[in-house]
Amino acid sequence: MTWRDVPRRLTWRQWTLLATPVALVATTLVTFQWLDARFGSVGYLGGFVFYWVGWCLAVPTALLGPAGVRDLFRAGRPPLGSRPQLTAVALVWLLPFPFLFYFLPNVAGASAAALVASLVVGVVIGVTEELLWRGTFVRVFPDSRWLGYVHPTVWFALWHVAPQSVRPSPVPGGVAAFVLYALLLGASYGYHARQTGSIRWCTVAHVVHDTLGLPGATFLGLAGAL
Repeated sequence: MTWRDVPRRLTWRQWTLLATPVALVATTLVTFQWLDARFGSVGYLGGFVFYWVGWCLAVPTALLGPAGVRDLFRAGRPPLGSRPQLTAVALVWLLPFPFLFYFLPNVAGASAAALVASLVVGVVIGVTEELLWRGTFVRVFPDSRWLGYVHPTVWFALWHVAPQSVRPSPVPGGVAAFVLYALLLGASYGYHARQTGSIRWCTVAHVVHDTLGLPGATFLGLAGAL
C-alpha cells in the first residue's frame, strides 16, 4: 500500500466524504458534552441519536441515495473475497471478548427487557455504523486503500472519544483502551468490506458483537429518565 493509492483528483462526493469524519468527531464531541451537561442521562442518549441519524444514516443516503444504500447489503462476489479464510477470521475473532467479559458475567441477572433492548441497540449500532464507516467509504473510494480503508478506520476509532468524554469506560485502560479496541474492530470489518464490496456479513458480525456487550440495560436506564 503506497500513496499511489490516493486519487489525484477527487470528486465532490469524495471530498465531502473525506471531510465527514472530521466534522463528525467535532460535532459529536460538542453535542455529547452540551447535551449531557444540560439534560444528564437523556442528553447522553440524545448524543447517540444525533450520531446515528444525523451522520450514520444521513451521509450515506445523501451520497449514495436509497438504492445505493440498499446495494451495500447485497452479497459479495465471492462472498468472502479473494482471501476467504482471513476474511472469515476478521469477522469473528473479536466476538469472544464481549461474550466472555460482558455477556457471561451479566446475562443471568439481565431482565428480558434488557436482553431485547440489547438486541435492538445492537442492530441500530451495527447497521448504522457499517453503512457509514465501511460501506460508504468502500463505495466512494473503491480503488484507494488509504482513503477507503485506513482513513475511516482511524476516524471510526477516534469518534468514540465523543461519548467517552462525558462517560468514560470503566474497563482497564479507560478511554485509550476503548479507542484501541474500536480501531481493531474497524480494521477487521473494513477488511471484510474491501474484500467483498459488501457490508452484509460485517453488519451481522457487528450486530452480534454489540448485542453480546448487553448495552440494553444502559440504554433502558437512560430512556427511563425521559
